[in-house]
Amino acid sequence: MTQEAIATWITALATVVLAIAAAIQLPLIVRQVRALAEQMKLSREAERNAERRVREWETLKACQRYDFDPVLNDATRRIWIASRCGTDYRHEDVDRRDIILLLNYLDGIAIGIEQGLYIESMVQDHLSQMFDRAVRCFIEAGIVEGTALTNLLAVHARWFKRPRNTEYQSRPPEN
Repeated sequence: MTQEAIATWITALATVVLAIAAAIQLPLIVRQVRALAEQMKLSREAERNAERRVREWETLKACQRYDFDPVLNDATRRIWIASRCGTDYRHEDVDRRDIILLLNYLDGIAIGIEQGLYIESMVQDHLSQMFDRAVRCFIEAGIVEGTALTNLLAVHARWFKRPRNTEYQSRPPEN
């Protein structure tokens, strides 16, 4: 046999060995790639779940400020007392600063909703009555100008099925 023939046989034998190795290795590589893809999918899902949990906790903490923040609590108590237990918000004893503090808190919550920081359904479950009462009693009643509270008004309009405009439309006065 010539050197050329031997080289051809060696090349053929090496090719067969490589083909056998590839046939053995490729299914293993495919399994590894699939396992890695599944692991990445589960990791992304766990990350989304963790982000959701953080948003849930942050939303809950923001909502609980209404009940547990001492400054906000004092302001709402003063509004309640000065308004004769919520019957006369135009009474001279009602401090507009307290009303503005409350509206700014609710607007901050609404901004968080609009920017996706807070979970809207959770806020709605916790604070929808406060949103509605504040908008009706202070803004729609004309006690406070609402033009700077666009997020509060937008969320209120969405929750209470009012048309959403850049200019908030008050509902007609109740008789």
